Amino acid sequence: MDHHCPWLNNCVGHYNHRYFFSFCFFMTLGCVYCSYGSWDLFREAYAAIETYHQTPPPTFSFRERITHKSLVYLWFLCSSVALALGALTMWHAVLISRGETSIERHINKKERRRLQAKGRVFRNPYNYGCLDNWKVFLGVDTGRHWLTRVLLPSSHLPHGNGMSWDPPPWVTAHSASVMAV
Repeated sequence: MDHHCPWLNNCVGHYNHRYFFSFCFFMTLGCVYCSYGSWDLFREAYAAIETYHQTPPPTFSFRERITHKSLVYLWFLCSSVALALGALTMWHAVLISRGETSIERHINKKERRRLQAKGRVFRNPYNYGCLDNWKVFLGVDTGRHWLTRVLLPSSHLPHGNGMSWDPPPWVTAHSASVMAV
């Protein structure tokens, strides 16, 4: 298990981590698109709302007033979600680049401190380098898999069983998997 996600109301782990990240990434893109695409409508609606209390009041119908308020709400909601979810997505992208999950990050941090106190250096045995970590995470064995496993929906299983696994064969030569040097 990596963590429990309230967005999905499910635990994120070995078999659905890729889908969780894809959900966060594409949801962020959708919110950014919606915020950017509705910017002009937001500005017009916000300007119209500011005129509601003028004397004499403008002649907006009930439907127009609801539309103005809905557009402002839409823009603020999409922009807020884009910022919050974008930060979460970026954090998980950093973790994937390091070959860690959220829980492993905490464990590795403690182990790093413990070994540093003994004058040793911690090395994450699952960090194969940034590009290879992404290949392992996305299940990209060959160049063609970028299309069939990343851009298109894919139900292929990740490598290993979630408890232990050998590095996939396409991962470049990696130093011995030792916890401390």
